[in-house]
Amino acid sequence: MRLCWAVFMVFCLALSVSAFARAGAAAVSVPPETAASFRQELMNTQKAFLDAIDRGDADYVRNTVADNFMLIETNGDSSGKSELVQGVKPERSGPKPILYDFNVVELDQDCAVVTYKAVFHGAPIDRYQHLSYTWVREASQWKLKFQQATVNLWSAHDLD
Repeated sequence: MRLCWAVFMVFCLALSVSAFARAGAAAVSVPPETAASFRQELMNTQKAFLDAIDRGDADYVRNTVADNFMLIETNGDSSGKSELVQGVKPERSGPKPILYDFNVVELDQDCAVVTYKAVFHGAPIDRYQHLSYTWVREASQWKLKFQQATVNLWSAHDLD
């Protein structure tokens, strides 16, 4: 009986060590230089998209946005690719928005969320926003699948 119990304990210990070893191997992180290049690639993609919007390059936007794209606006309304492309106009006059605090959240090697904060001059209620963009790599090209703009409630009524 004691021998069976000892064999059982050794088996459980070996199984636990094996499971921890596999979990450790699976949790091996991506080398920092690879993670940094991934983040930089997404930052460049995001900024190129914003530049195309800013200069009114509807063709660039059309080619970059996925056909099943969805946009959620600050008021909760949703729209798709055609509405986004139709809204792209040549450069507007007035001050450009202030964009800051960019972050990239890697979901997997072909999908990431880029977030940032913005201040839109002249917009009374939705002046301060937090924006999120979901990018998916399709056939080696990054495509924008989803965008959501959220009003920063702490400043929604800051009308100074």
